[in-house]
Amino acid sequence: MDNHLTDKQFEDLLKQYNNMIHYQIHKLFIKDYEGEFYQEGVTALWEAYRKYGHDPTFPKMATIYIRSRLIDKIRKHKRVQDRETVDEYIDHQIAFNKQIEHFDPHFWTTVRQNLSDKQWLFVEKRILKGYSLKEIAEQEQTTVDAVKGWGQAAKRKLRSALEDYYTT
Repeated sequence: MDNHLTDKQFEDLLKQYNNMIHYQIHKLFIKDYEGEFYQEGVTALWEAYRKYGHDPTFPKMATIYIRSRLIDKIRKHKRVQDRETVDEYIDHQIAFNKQIEHFDPHFWTTVRQNLSDKQWLFVEKRILKGYSLKEIAEQEQTTVDAVKGWGQAAKRKLRSALEDYYTT
């Protein structure tokens, strides 16, 4: 059933359910600085009325619609945030890899000479190629903790070796 509302009727309905929209936002711990979640709640109220407006279950259905739409919006925000974080990481890695390409070959020879095979593997795969600790562990058939250990040992060794490199 499609229920039509005049602007005045919807204003009255919104006045009646306004506190409930704010309550759901508060209950979900949403910081709605720009009002986009409130607007989502208003839209959900409109849709709930169009579908269940004259049904005795409307108050319950309005609550469910509003809460569900707010949760969907939270999830969408999270996906966007995750995607932006990944994009920023990739952009950073590309810029970092371009910087590495400009280091002189003597630098990498110095680095390689001071490390064990496992430590060099860490530098090569983690720093130069940008693999995650988990990816390296899977490729080398070991644990993430072992890979972390290689990295810590490599960092300790390289501190003194690279100090000599930069002071010359």
